[in-house]
Amino acid sequence: MKTRIKRSFAALLAILIMAAAPLSALAATDYSAAYSGVKNYLAGKTPSFGSVGGEWLVFALARSGKVSPSGSWCSNYYSGVEELVSQNGSGVLNPNKLTENSRLVIALSSIGRNARSVSGYDLVEPLKDQAKVKRAGVTGAAYALLALDSKASFGETSTKNDYVDFLLSQEKSGGGWSLGSEPDPDVTAIVITALAPYARASSAIGRGVAKLSLMQLADGGFSTMGTRTCESSAQVVTALSTVGIDADRDSRFIKNGVSALAALVAFYKGSGFSHTADGGVNQMASEQAAYALCAYDRMKHGRNALFDMSDVSPVSGSTPKPTATPKPTSTPKPTNTPKPTNTPKPTNTPKPTNTPKPTNTPRPTDTPKPTYDPGSATTAAPTEAPPEDTRTAEETPAQFTQAPQTATETAVPATEAVGTDPAPGETPAPTEEPPSVSAAIETENGAPEESPGGEGRGPSPALIAGICAAGAVLVAAITVFVRRRNHG
Repeated sequence: MKTRIKRSFAALLAILIMAAAPLSALAATDYSAAYSGVKNYLAGKTPSFGSVGGEWLVFALARSGKVSPSGSWCSNYYSGVEELVSQNGSGVLNPNKLTENSRLVIALSSIGRNARSVSGYDLVEPLKDQAKVKRAGVTGAAYALLALDSKASFGETSTKNDYVDFLLSQEKSGGGWSLGSEPDPDVTAIVITALAPYARASSAIGRGVAKLSLMQLADGGFSTMGTRTCESSAQVVTALSTVGIDADRDSRFIKNGVSALAALVAFYKGSGFSHTADGGVNQMASEQAAYALCAYDRMKHGRNALFDMSDVSPVSGSTPKPTATPKPTSTPKPTNTPKPTNTPKPTNTPKPTNTPKPTNTPRPTDTPKPTYDPGSATTAAPTEAPPEDTRTAEETPAQFTQAPQTATETAVPATEAVGTDPAPGETPAPTEEPPSVSAAIETENGAPEESPGGEGRGPSPALIAGICAAGAVLVAAITVFVRRRNHG
C-alpha cells in the first residue's frame, strides 16, 4: 500500500515538473520598470527638430502621457518648430526627403497642434506629392500614410488610397516588405502599422505577420542586415500591438520561452535602452523602445492605437512670443558740407611813406604877423584829421560772424557720426559747441596777422597832407611879406 502511494506521488510530481516549462513560457513579462525608466530618461531631454532627439522623442512622451501637450515642454518645442518653418519660408522642409514632413506632422498631431497651419504654412499639403514621397520607397509611403491618418480632419482620402495601393503592390512573394529583395523585419513592421486601419489590406497584413514570426530569432529578438538590434524588436512590438496581437502571449512570437516583448525589454540598461545587446544607452534606441512599450501598454489597456490620435485634444494657438522693443530709427548721417572756397586773405595795405616834414624857415626878427586872410581858411587843413577806418569788408566783425564755416569745423569724421543715436529712454549727451570760425582759421593758417589801420600805425596820410598845405601857405605868406619890405 505504501509502495503504491509513493509511486502515485512520484508520478504526480513528474507531471508537475513537466508542466512547469510551458507555464514559465506563459509568464507575463514585467515591462513596467523599463517603461517608467525610459520615460524618465527621455523627459530630461530638450527636444528639437530631427529624427533623433526630436519628433520621435516628442511623440513617445506625448502618447505615453509623460508630458502634457499644453505644458511648457511641448510648447517650447512647438515654438522652435514655428521659428524653423518661418525661416524655411515654405511648407516643404526638405524637397528631397519628405519623410521630414511626415515625421513632423505625426509629432504635431500627438501634441494637439494643427500641422495644416504652422507659421502660416501647410505641412500636410506636400505629402500629396506622391512622386517625391515615393523616392524613399515603401517606408516613405508608409510614413506619409501614417501622417495623413493621424488626424481625420486632414482628409486626403484619395491620396491615402493611392498609398495603400502602392504598398500592397510592393509586397514580397510569400509576404513582407523591404527596401531590397528579401523581406526585412523593420520595414515589414512599419508597413503593417501603416496598413492596419484598412480592411482591404488584411490579407497582406496576415502574410506579413506570418513572415515576422518566421524571421524571429531563437532568442526572441529580430535583426536587420545581420545585426540583432533593439530598434528591430521595437518596430515589431509596435506593429503587433497596432493590429491587436499580444507580443508577449501570442505563441507565434515566443521562441524558446522568450517572447518578442521580453526580447525588447532585455535591451534596457537601467535608464534607457541600448542599440545592441552589449552596448550602452542609446537615445535613438530609447525613443523607439519607449513608443513600442507605449503601443503595447495601450493595446493591453484597450486605448487608441499608437498612431490613432483622435483622442488628442487640440491645443489652440501658438506660444505667445514677447514683442521686441522696436529700435529707434537711426538719424541719417549728415552729408558732409562741401568745403567752401577759401576766401583769399586780403592783401595788406602798404603803409604810406611818411612825407618828410618841410624844413622850418627861420623866423625873421621882428617879422610882423601876417594879416588874417579869410580866403586862406578854405585851403588850410585842419590840425587833426578825423581817423579813417581803412579796414576792408572782409576784416569787419560782421564778416566773421556770417562767413561760412571752414572744412575744419563742418566735416564730421565718419567714426563720430556712427552710433550717435541715443538708446530708447536715454537723454542724449549735449553736443560740444563747434569752435568759432576765427579759431578755425587760426588753427589752419597760424596766428592772424595784425590788420593795417589798427593800433600802432603811423600818422594818417590826410593829416600829413594838411600839415604840408599849412606849411606851404606859411612859406608863401612870409615870401610876400619879405618882398613888400624890400620894395617898400
